[in-house]
Amino acid sequence: VGASELSFRILCRKYGAQLCYTPMMSSNKFATDSKYREEEFQTIREDRPLVCHFSANDPKDFAAAAKLVEHKCDAIDLNLGCPQRTAYLGHFGSYLLEPKDRNLICSIVSEAAKQVSIPIFVKIRLLDTIEETIQLCNQLKEAGASLIALHARYRASFERKGAGARDGPAMLDQVLKVRQALGDDFPIISNGNIIDFVDVENNLNFTRAHGVMSAEGILDSPSLYLPRHGDKYIDGNKEVEIAIPSPLPNNAGTQNSEQFKRKRKLMKKVREIEKLEAKLDTKVSLLKEEREKIEMKA
Repeated sequence: VGASELSFRILCRKYGAQLCYTPMMSSNKFATDSKYREEEFQTIREDRPLVCHFSANDPKDFAAAAKLVEHKCDAIDLNLGCPQRTAYLGHFGSYLLEPKDRNLICSIVSEAAKQVSIPIFVKIRLLDTIEETIQLCNQLKEAGASLIALHARYRASFERKGAGARDGPAMLDQVLKVRQALGDDFPIISNGNIIDFVDVENNLNFTRAHGVMSAEGILDSPSLYLPRHGDKYIDGNKEVEIAIPSPLPNNAGTQNSEQFKRKRKLMKKVREIEKLEAKLDTKVSLLKEEREKIEMKA
């Protein structure tokens, strides 16, 4: 939901992430408030492929927000998985997964799919039964969703008790059943139980999903996907590099402007990352020092 700002996305891409999402942004605010857009969304040409990630409970808001970023990203994602109490109060995220809101969320997806030329993704949680989850996925597919990311824990409840609790192991067996029900041609992304790269491989092998997503795990270790580059990267050699990040666009103005301040903040983080990289000798030290770095930034 949060913490995947531009500088963190660039770091994760360097160490193996193949696709990144923005933090969750309010589609209503994004569509109506230019200052909110400037503060919440920054990207550069190296930041691709990119998914712009929105909360929404109104089809017109979601479609309008999607239109504004259509040519700056590769897909638009509707968040139907957020378990936070603010989502309950604002009536978005996983609290839209009640049957009474089924027509609403399908119309949100279908309206955006009509309005933009790029794919519409949806992030969901498990419903009370596997049959209900499969039905939901088929309905979202029919509405125009091109990919579904499934967080294999139950939708949250305001009380955080029972099946609506936020902790506990993800039920990856249900991802496998959804994957089998929707067939090979519809992409399913598995989310849950990923702390290191062994978990990535185990998740993919077990669920047969088209990919995996990490949220909290990658916050602890931005190099989570590093081993997919092979031994040449694990042993500390930096044989695979990304380009030096480009400046943020439209940064004209005085040094007191908000845009200039954001650019300075971004470049400071990039320099700190470069200093950290220079000290690295092994993957173990990478994980340790970067975890400390992320904790200090949290």
